[in-house]
Amino acid sequence: MWPFESYPESTSTDVAGQTFDYIIVGGGTAGCLVANRLSALNASVLVLDKGRVNAGLLSRIPLLGPLQRGINRYHAEPNADLRGRHVQLLAGEMLGGTSRIHSMVWSPGGRAEFDGWARDLGLDQWSWEKVEPALARVEQGVQRRQAGDTGVMPYVDSVMERVGLDAGGGRGTQRYARSELSIDGEGVRSSALTSWLYASVVRERKGLKVCTGVLVTKLEFGDDGNIVTGVRIRPTGGGEEVLVKAQREVVVCSGVFGTPQLLMLSGIGPKDHLSGHNIPVVQDHPAVGSHLVTHVLAPVMTELPRKHTLHIIQTVAILWHFMLWLFFGTGVLASNGQFGAAFLHSTSLDDKTLAVRPSKDEDAPDLEVLICPISTLIEHGVPGVPCLTWYAALVQPHTTGSVELTGSDPKKPLKIKLPLLVDSRDSPRLRRAVRFAMRLADEFTSPETGYPHPAPFTLAPGMDLEYLDSMLDKKRSKSDKKKVSKAVPPPMDAWKTVTDEQVDEYIQRTVTGSYDPMGTCRMSLTKEEGVVDQRLVVHGVRNLRIADASVFPRPGGASISASVYMVAERCAQFIIDQSRRDVS
Repeated sequence: MWPFESYPESTSTDVAGQTFDYIIVGGGTAGCLVANRLSALNASVLVLDKGRVNAGLLSRIPLLGPLQRGINRYHAEPNADLRGRHVQLLAGEMLGGTSRIHSMVWSPGGRAEFDGWARDLGLDQWSWEKVEPALARVEQGVQRRQAGDTGVMPYVDSVMERVGLDAGGGRGTQRYARSELSIDGEGVRSSALTSWLYASVVRERKGLKVCTGVLVTKLEFGDDGNIVTGVRIRPTGGGEEVLVKAQREVVVCSGVFGTPQLLMLSGIGPKDHLSGHNIPVVQDHPAVGSHLVTHVLAPVMTELPRKHTLHIIQTVAILWHFMLWLFFGTGVLASNGQFGAAFLHSTSLDDKTLAVRPSKDEDAPDLEVLICPISTLIEHGVPGVPCLTWYAALVQPHTTGSVELTGSDPKKPLKIKLPLLVDSRDSPRLRRAVRFAMRLADEFTSPETGYPHPAPFTLAPGMDLEYLDSMLDKKRSKSDKKKVSKAVPPPMDAWKTVTDEQVDEYIQRTVTGSYDPMGTCRMSLTKEEGVVDQRLVVHGVRNLRIADASVFPRPGGASISASVYMVAERCAQFIIDQSRRDVS
């Protein structure tokens, strides 16, 4: 697509007053795929997105995607349980959405996760038997390759084998795996835009229009308030609001934050909350905006030679790696920041040795340790120290938050509440994951593993808290931090000797949410428990579906980007099946 062809973008003026078969609100990860599938049937389809195409060089280089323009940073409310810190969450406001900026890890949930939805939640249309064909169709359209290596992964492989994790397990099971990434054969990021809604698709399908730089202000309803007939839009830079009509359906794909916001601005949401902002209540939907959840992570960091980390791009070596990427599609720029991951059940860890016992894999793993050859606290970290991060993650937390309006204007910021580790079931499991990450870091330096360099802890439980606080202080400059005397790192086998209180103090200072939020319009069998039914139709509202991460009924044990594609694929198929029934 870039840089040899322009993208056929439309404006609000181009589509004002028109009627389309389908309107898709949000041209992100899910919206691009839904638009592709529906427009292939000769239906007229309109995609609306706040962002632009923004298909520049940074969007093509896998490792540098997070540096491009068009990234929206959402900040949750300060969290009293985390020393007043708040969680920051990113979303891509451009065609292709967050698929243009995330880590590209292709790790779809497996049988245990989706059969769990069917078994525990009654969502039988989302069992593995039903979703596996959709995932297979998605995988035909997304090019993938294995993550790169800076020279550390053979030693990590050995570590995982020594603690009892092998690479033989299937997706969604307890296992260790090197990362599979959505990157094409030329070393270019494979996003929703490049996979489903590239320029030639829009040009060749006469009924498909992509309207960028527009804000969808609200849904339009029929006289009875139970059917959606279109949407109202206006340019993001200001201008006249216009109506666009949908003859068949409106599909909202605006993400975990944008989707509940649009529903509430349109009068679908908790009635007391809407009334408090003088928004007429069309449908009292108590679950809209609730059940926000994300994976919870805490880093354990060790110091490595710079050549074995991604910190090499902070030197003149970045020029060499840029040439490797430009001409051969290789080098560290053609990968991401996560080279591998261990997935496990918290109950499978031996209490004394933290070795991993075999698991029956009837449930999806609830813990993960990400292997990231870089400081994952980029704005903090230890200045000048190249790091390998063993990123401990709780991927099935019970603590949930919410998304609320702060006014009736769609440009008003949202109030995001995202507490972490408040539910009493969460902290013990994340604490266990952090200890296990320390155990892996120790094993990495053992003679049996064979790594030829020291790899002392730089940030880990048991370290001096005054030093840690100075490193995490955002008000201090990097130069000031370099003047702080380096703390004595925790000793070998510290995972055995640190107390629970020390681990918790460390977690309280370093824990954060991942870029995998979900659940704010979750799927359920009833209106009281969620927002959409199994066919992704909003309970009580006709011609309105949702297809994005907001519909996930509970957190899964993997990176959710592939699963979001699968949700979009299922949504498109539900719509196609409905259309065929209507014709017959």
